[in-house]
Amino acid sequence: MEGLSYNFNKIERKKTFDVSAFVSAYYFSYKPRFVPRPETYDFSQIFLILEGEGLYTTENGTYPFSPGMMFYRPAHHTSSYKWTSENVRFGLISLVCDSEAMNALGSAPIPLFGDEIASLFDLIRTGTRVCEELRATDEMLGMRFKPDTPDVVIDFLSASIERFLCMLYCRICGVELLIDESQKSNKYIDETVFSENIKKFLEEHITEQLTISRICAEFGISQTTLMKKFRRENGQGIMDYFMNRKIAEAKRLIHGTSKSFAEIAECLGFNSANYFSRVFKAREGITPTEYSKSVSKRNVTKL
Repeated sequence: MEGLSYNFNKIERKKTFDVSAFVSAYYFSYKPRFVPRPETYDFSQIFLILEGEGLYTTENGTYPFSPGMMFYRPAHHTSSYKWTSENVRFGLISLVCDSEAMNALGSAPIPLFGDEIASLFDLIRTGTRVCEELRATDEMLGMRFKPDTPDVVIDFLSASIERFLCMLYCRICGVELLIDESQKSNKYIDETVFSENIKKFLEEHITEQLTISRICAEFGISQTTLMKKFRRENGQGIMDYFMNRKIAEAKRLIHGTSKSFAEIAECLGFNSANYFSRVFKAREGITPTEYSKSVSKRNVTKL
């Protein structure tokens, strides 16, 4: 019996977004020490704002940005940004993509919905494991992939950013086959309000040793729902966020007051100065003492 042959309706793949090169992906839990200035690159950049506010200036104008937004810096265009707040967290992706569809991202910052934030932050988080900072003295000059990064990881990152760009493009251009914009918008608004209320509560109790159970009791919500919603909206766990806020406040106290490390530890609800020092170093890469010296050194230099 002869084998049967079939004809299939094949669709030739024409990529809407084609990321031809990946430069870096990184996450910042602090305000960069360098002062951003107008710059032009031969690659593009995507910023995800998780905390903090600022202004983004392009050839077309100046636009404010705030948490939950992304802005796109096209290759070969001059732009700059500056922070207008001290507490800052953001993700940064540098890539090469010459696809015409990138023009849909426009000049102004774009508000992202919950799932979009989570997808982009997952990509950035993967990048932090395979990228490293370039430094001269204590100034950050940029990022690069570690020399031993496997090609398949670069492929994964490229595919992930292409997926994110397709998802965002569909919403911006009204392609409803992949997204119901009205339902997603309502979901985003609800979760944003919920997240902001949680963060306000954490800020008001930053001197305490809060637990997940305490927060759940305060808002009448289950642990699973709390952690899922908060991570989806902010790109990190709620207790990680709370500890990052404690460390940010500790840095402010070290820089702006004469409190001892023991006093700061007690003020922020740490069990001991030693525990405070361990947490500080784990999150900042330096001890409180080293941070204090670096701050003092910069102040002397300014004088």
